[in-house]
Amino acid sequence: MKQKKFITTLFLLIALPLLIFSVKTVLDLRKSASGTNANISIDVQNPNSQLSPSLWRNIAQGGEEPTDMIKPVINQLRTIKPELIRIDHLFDYYQVDIGNGLYDFSRLDGAIDSIRATGATPMLSLSYTPDSKEPADWNQWNNLITATARHYSIEKNISGIYYEVWNEPDLFGGWHYARSPNYSTLYINTARAVANGAKGSNYKVGGPAITAYYSNWIKSLFKTASENNVPLDFISWHKYSKNISDYLNDFDNLNTILSDYPQYFNIERLITEIGPNPEPDSWYDNKISGIHLISLVTQLSGKIHRIFTFEAIDGPSPRSDVSTGWGLLTHDQKPKPRYYSLQFLNQLSGSRLPSIGDGTWVTSLSTKNASTIQTLIVNYDPRSSHTETTPINYKGLTPGQYKLKISEYLGNTRNKNVTVTTPTHTENIYLEPNTAYLLELQMLH
Repeated sequence: MKQKKFITTLFLLIALPLLIFSVKTVLDLRKSASGTNANISIDVQNPNSQLSPSLWRNIAQGGEEPTDMIKPVINQLRTIKPELIRIDHLFDYYQVDIGNGLYDFSRLDGAIDSIRATGATPMLSLSYTPDSKEPADWNQWNNLITATARHYSIEKNISGIYYEVWNEPDLFGGWHYARSPNYSTLYINTARAVANGAKGSNYKVGGPAITAYYSNWIKSLFKTASENNVPLDFISWHKYSKNISDYLNDFDNLNTILSDYPQYFNIERLITEIGPNPEPDSWYDNKISGIHLISLVTQLSGKIHRIFTFEAIDGPSPRSDVSTGWGLLTHDQKPKPRYYSLQFLNQLSGSRLPSIGDGTWVTSLSTKNASTIQTLIVNYDPRSSHTETTPINYKGLTPGQYKLKISEYLGNTRNKNVTVTTPTHTENIYLEPNTAYLLELQMLH
């Protein structure tokens, strides 16, 4: 009897941790799967501000190789209508400063000319020194920046250039917001040099282009600019995350900071590199990267002024342990799915329509363009498991006959006729995991 009791006790001691683990796993799965389905209502009678495609029409190109990487893909990029294209490594890759106060812009000119050939305006991330560290001679740095701004804003007369002070200073150069080497010193010198070189022209200057949103860096730059009377036209940071709520949390935090700096409340908010992962990831070759971008647009519209998709084109040699780069295009210039997400987004236009009822996975963005009501709806689930049928409730329609065009991202387009008998009409849209549709409802005359 004692032996049997001992065996039973021993079994329970062994099994208990497994049972606890199993219960915890079930609870964790349930927690991760919890959320709210969407039930979207659109007020079609009260359009407000114009939708700004400037949110998504921006691209950042990384320093994959010290050449003009935009030139081979000018035609492909022109098709997706970029407004700004950002490049860094200006001074180490393009060897502008040739010594003795002399500058050779010929190599950098080629890259700038390629950007402009796509229809975009350049954003110049003013970096780096030869060793990516604090300038050994601030006068030399200031003269270089002044000459660069004068060359492009005045001599080449490029209107609307964005000058961004350094690239990822918390990583490249080991800059700090509160101790030496101090980014405030870099910003003050660089912003004043830009103002000196581009005087009288249309340009913008800002920063700090940090690797992620860090509130202390942002607060420090607001304080630096305001106390030293230097221009600050935009605030910038980078964000790589598969979790959309991370981007929204950054926005909420920035609003909190701005309450202490009301003079900057309307400052441009730029995420000058975005993507699902800071490391090469198979997502960048797959449809889900495009869905991630579309979902970002539905949720950041009206909150962030511009996001910059990183990057235009893959480098020549992705890491040995992965088969991809971050690009919209492969190194041999073939479009990836995320490239087509920008084409898909470019179909949106008109005045934004008020809407409510987005869910945890399904989000939307609606506009009115003349007689056409457009609704972009996307089901983004990083786990690729969530499906739902989402009601889209149009409020305030004029009864009559309508045509509904439904276009799927990377899919087919179908049309159907709709009879509206009351001011409210509902369409139910079934969404597989990681799918997006553009609905265009137009009254027939």
